[in-house]
Amino acid sequence: MGTLASQKNIYYYLKKSSFFSELKRKFVFGTYYTSNSSYYKAVLSQYANFSSYLAIFTDALKLKTMHTNVEIQQGILGKSAKSVISRHGKPDFIFTEKNLSIFVYKWKFNGLKTRCEVHLYNNQAFLVNYIYNQLDRRERQYIIESVTNKYLGECVNEIDLNNAKISDNNNNLLLIDDFLMGLKITYLCSAESDWYEAIIAEMNERKEKYEQHVKVSEMRFLDKI
Repeated sequence: MGTLASQKNIYYYLKKSSFFSELKRKFVFGTYYTSNSSYYKAVLSQYANFSSYLAIFTDALKLKTMHTNVEIQQGILGKSAKSVISRHGKPDFIFTEKNLSIFVYKWKFNGLKTRCEVHLYNNQAFLVNYIYNQLDRRERQYIIESVTNKYLGECVNEIDLNNAKISDNNNNLLLIDDFLMGLKITYLCSAESDWYEAIIAEMNERKEKYEQHVKVSEMRFLDKI
């Protein structure tokens, strides 16, 4: 049966394709073309130590919960990299850090530009961000009303999603962060999913390795003085 081979191969060929695409654009536009790679790396590196994910989940627990019967990010959350690519196409950029991968897409809907980030751990999508920048009041209201209409229907005017989260039948979550000039909509897999315990386990393993490194360094220092 034909597949996209291993996760490593998927990322290898996508990155190789992106490299030649960027090379072509630099050739065409010369010094007027600037790659977004450095920007994405800087923005996404905040997730490399996993603490950002736990902070998102911990903050979500403090919010009031509104229930929806509509599945949140159906076909993406909990799915493999192959499924994500099959649904959304080739990412514009891929950030990788050991078991973590983040696919970045740039889209435009109804005149609204958005950056979509699909976060995968051990080849399973567990978090999706839609980030809208530079919105005016009308655009911001349109997005919020569209989201609440889809998931909560008639309750649109009764809910302040800055202080609440939406949860579906699988306990997946939807959160809205209304920042200064835009919106970030976050879709998060349930804590019962593999990502939560796996990330905590990896964080503990990294902590133990770091503490061991500190201990060995201290012993070497004391031995020399």
